[in-house]
Amino acid sequence: MQISSSRFGDFEVPDDRAISIPGGLLGLPDSTRYVVVEIDDESPYFWVQSADQAELAFLATTPWLFYPDYEFEIDDAVQAELEVSTIEDVQVVVLLTVHRDGDDVTALTANLLGPIIVNTESRIGKQLVLDSSAYSTQEALVS
Repeated sequence: MQISSSRFGDFEVPDDRAISIPGGLLGLPDSTRYVVVEIDDESPYFWVQSADQAELAFLATTPWLFYPDYEFEIDDAVQAELEVSTIEDVQVVVLLTVHRDGDDVTALTANLLGPIIVNTESRIGKQLVLDSSAYSTQEALVS
């Protein structure tokens, strides 16, 4: 699959590495195909790049690297939609927001209220909106 990105230029990704999010991410229903772009092997961060919109890329991470006690339920309907047969087939990604004051980064926050769940076998994903008020869309990672 050929990807055009305003951030990374043009690059090739094997078709089996694409993630399909049939309903799109919240507020972005027309962008339904994404790829993960690694920063480097040591970084806890990576990019989630839209294959449909070159200008759409999100900084992301795995939540348990920063919040080891993070937990939530994936209901039966979502498990069926994502074709999940075992929890080991699930990858969880949270999108990050970089807060700036001019060129200076002042904080990095994670959207723990809206995780993206991906079936690592079928590569089908969905962004959830958790009912729990224990998490917010801007949980601090670095300040």
